[in-house]
Amino acid sequence: MNQAEAKRRQAEAFSDILMFVTIYVLGGLTGDNGITYTAVAVQACTLFWIMISGSLSDALGKLLRARKNKGQYRNIARMRGSAMLFVLVLGLAGSLVLAALSGVVADKLFRIPYSRLILLAMSPVVALRSVSSVLEGYFQGEGAELPRAIAGILRQVFLLGFGILFCHLVGGYGDKVSSLLRQENFSAMYGGLGIALAVSLSELLVVLLLGLIYKGSRRFERKAKQEGMYATDSHWDCARYLYSARWPQCLTGLCAFLPFVLGLVFVGRKGEAGGQMAVEYGLYVGKYLVACGIGTAALTILIMPIIARIFQCFKREENRFARTVFQCGVHFGLVHGIFLTVFVAVLGEQIVDLLHPVNEQMVAEMLQRGSALILLAPLCVYFARILHSMGKRYLVLAAVCGTDVLFVMTVLLSMGKAGILSLVYGGLAGAGLLCALLGVLAYRQMRVRPDWLGVFAVPLGAGGVAGLMILLIRKAFSAHLGSLAILITAFLAAGLVYWIMLLLLRNFKEQELEAVPGGNLISKLGQLLKVF
Repeated sequence: MNQAEAKRRQAEAFSDILMFVTIYVLGGLTGDNGITYTAVAVQACTLFWIMISGSLSDALGKLLRARKNKGQYRNIARMRGSAMLFVLVLGLAGSLVLAALSGVVADKLFRIPYSRLILLAMSPVVALRSVSSVLEGYFQGEGAELPRAIAGILRQVFLLGFGILFCHLVGGYGDKVSSLLRQENFSAMYGGLGIALAVSLSELLVVLLLGLIYKGSRRFERKAKQEGMYATDSHWDCARYLYSARWPQCLTGLCAFLPFVLGLVFVGRKGEAGGQMAVEYGLYVGKYLVACGIGTAALTILIMPIIARIFQCFKREENRFARTVFQCGVHFGLVHGIFLTVFVAVLGEQIVDLLHPVNEQMVAEMLQRGSALILLAPLCVYFARILHSMGKRYLVLAAVCGTDVLFVMTVLLSMGKAGILSLVYGGLAGAGLLCALLGVLAYRQMRVRPDWLGVFAVPLGAGGVAGLMILLIRKAFSAHLGSLAILITAFLAAGLVYWIMLLLLRNFKEQELEAVPGGNLISKLGQLLKVF
């Protein structure tokens, strides 16, 4: 991974934050059961898209770069055209199949019939997203990561704007239908239909934008194409190379996404359509996953430059310093993740009060028991990205498959007693196992021994002290301050004490601070405390 790719992945993590904000905003317009109905369509379309063109842009970009380095410019044109042809055919077929089977998927698989119309309206996204994946792969093959980053951010901006517009327009019609038929679920269903239309329109605009950028870049390759070698690969060879290069990463992405699909399937079979379980699943997605997802994406933005720094050191043959940077990445991921986990767990009720859910106690319980996902998920991303960059894709695939098994077992064993909380427990169990497996594999590949005391024990102890301080602030000021004021006060006060404790305990080394984002600021604080 180079610096350009790291910045692009940071932009993608920022677009994930926008996505979670969009889910929260649109969930307030459609209701929690509307989020559940929309989740059926989103998960079905995402599942089809992963199978057809998941990880295609990375694989295509790698193949195009290899041919460009060899001067095979005509082969580049052949590869790009073949990829677009095959993906367009498969994407259209996937959209048509999904539209034709929308009733079966909604009624039989997920057992949520109110999502049938939403799935039908969202089915064109499979073809549109497949086309955009090919265009993004072309830009990556040219060494340009910016178009893909811009497309990811604009996709969420378009979705937020059009989602609010169509939720009011289509959802308003749904309110009239609900009042006429005296069935409130129709209001949520038509609100979800507005989101589906917004998703399809947003993806269409992204494709048009990428197409315009692609058309503008074609003039720079005409001369190179005339001077390049003649094409030697057939269309079939190009498709075979492309799909053989993408299948390990594609299968990993499919297995990583599978728990979301299985969780909704279990919920649909547990409760009645449109009943309490649909509302609780909407709370799980629209509140719990939003809160944890924003924290995870924020930490991912911080750790991506560290991964790029590791492989820069390897290229310069600074292997020893690369191992130091790797240990720094684990250390800083734990330091930030522990504090955020404790903060969300202790102040779950105040966070819920700001989110304004229907069932406050249920969401507060999810956050209090499942906040460790904020710690585990970024570390999983960190270890997986390092292993993937080192060519250990099959090890990552095996670890993800193992966590799927544990997730299913945990949910099935706890669904009867815990209800929707079983998804929280299953997610924690799967993320914990995945983090442990990938961590062991990454440490072995990097040939580094874990520093259990400095990296793990000291931040945990400091996090426990910070948690007690947050608890005292909550009890002392809950009768006098609002939820937002308590959150800000606790974050600033406990965060300052937490970092001062880590510095006084000499938990950071000067060499570490040189390798991580924000290290200069921490170093200056340490100098004020006369630690360094």
